[in-house]
Amino acid sequence: MSASPIKNAGDVYQFVGDLKAEAERQGMAELADRLQNNLLLGSSALEILGAVRQTVIDNRGVVGRLLGKDGKSRAEQVSLNLTRQPKH
Repeated sequence: MSASPIKNAGDVYQFVGDLKAEAERQGMAELADRLQNNLLLGSSALEILGAVRQTVIDNRGVVGRLLGKDGKSRAEQVSLNLTRQPKH
């Protein structure tokens, strides 16, 4: 199974949902709570995505353990894609 490409905000939210569910299942309440708080942060999608990006960066090793190789690949996409500026 190959990692689903992260192409838009919806893909990021799906990734966060998958990661949060697995963190809860593995008893990692702190990570699950932080992800939930990210989703509730502010009224701007950019604020939310920025918080998600930072959480993913801060927990890269954990993401790989929770979601395996595909999850690690998706985490890298989240942390990289959210920092790229569109070309004009």
